[in-house]
Amino acid sequence: MTGGLSPIAAGLVSALVEAYAPYVRARVARLGLEVPPDLDDAIEEGRRWLETALPDLLGRPYASQDRGPLELFQEALRFPTAELEHAGHQPVPRDELVANALPGDLFDLAPASSNDLGEAAWRAHLAWGASKAAAMTRPS
Repeated sequence: MTGGLSPIAAGLVSALVEAYAPYVRARVARLGLEVPPDLDDAIEEGRRWLETALPDLLGRPYASQDRGPLELFQEALRFPTAELEHAGHQPVPRDELVANALPGDLFDLAPASSNDLGEAAWRAHLAWGASKAAAMTRPS
């Protein structure tokens, strides 16, 4: 999963992938939605997608990383979102700014920051961000 990545990038991949399923389950529970029977399958599909997409992104040189890891985490939420929609749940009301920024996040599952994913994910994201900032500002 993380072969060939820097230790900082590998740590971020591991932290985000580990945070995914518990975060989604907790978020759905907070929304008070009835849990569809296939939600666990959708969560696993999202986790597997994230496990592949993150190393692909973070394995590139920093200047070639056209998205952030949290954006990929948010994109991986399309799998449980589709399952909730398939189960007949209606989209939840969202702030207009949030709805415009994340139009596919019908159930307000997307975290606003890595801090929402727990301390391990937050610390790993900060370490990666500091490493990227240092690399991008280093004189050539």
